[in-house]
Amino acid sequence: MSNIQVFSEEDYKVFDKIAGGFGEQKKRGPVGWVQVYFNNQLHHEGNNLVVAQGRAFVAQKIFNISGAQDWRGYNISHFAIGSNGATVAGTTVTLLGPGICNTALSSPIRLSGSYLDEPSGTTGTPSTVYNYQGAVKPILTNGSIALEAEDFTTTSTSCTYSTKVKCTCVVPEGEPAGLASGQAVPVSEAGLYFVSGTTAKMFARICFPPKWKAYEDTLQISWYILC
Repeated sequence: MSNIQVFSEEDYKVFDKIAGGFGEQKKRGPVGWVQVYFNNQLHHEGNNLVVAQGRAFVAQKIFNISGAQDWRGYNISHFAIGSNGATVAGTTVTLLGPGICNTALSSPIRLSGSYLDEPSGTTGTPSTVYNYQGAVKPILTNGSIALEAEDFTTTSTSCTYSTKVKCTCVVPEGEPAGLASGQAVPVSEAGLYFVSGTTAKMFARICFPPKWKAYEDTLQISWYILC
């Protein structure tokens, strides 16, 4: 599922930002940073929140021991977008999350009938667009997962290990499902998911100012994780 590749100078700047710490992210790991692009134009960037459920998943994987739930057979491989991550009143944008106990998006957007179901079980109006069914898309469909090595050096020794991950999540022209040419839907939240079979569990969530995604547009989310 992963591939080794050389990152760009801009990618390294993001990882340097993560490594330097920001806000609450200094206190817990893994940590991340997210950039949201519409038609190759940066719309938003900010902190990634690995929710409590996602942290429990990491702990289980590291030590191969289950908790109240057994998620050791899951892997981070999917993402989803939604439309209820923020509100706008005049020029004031109020983010509605993310929250540490989040386990689902507030209002998922269906991307395809063949993708996985979002855990929220939420169907909005119109149900052809705002629907948890088919909302959780494999990252590697249109996107990529890249793993990059990092050098660690002290006064007496050095080593190299791959600890940087960049997930490129893409919603291309023709998605979301239920839209026709000339139509659009507002997007203001997104999530990463760990998956086993047809079951998806939220790993991390972001909220950002709303942006309309038209049928003809391309939405890209660059999701950086530093372990």
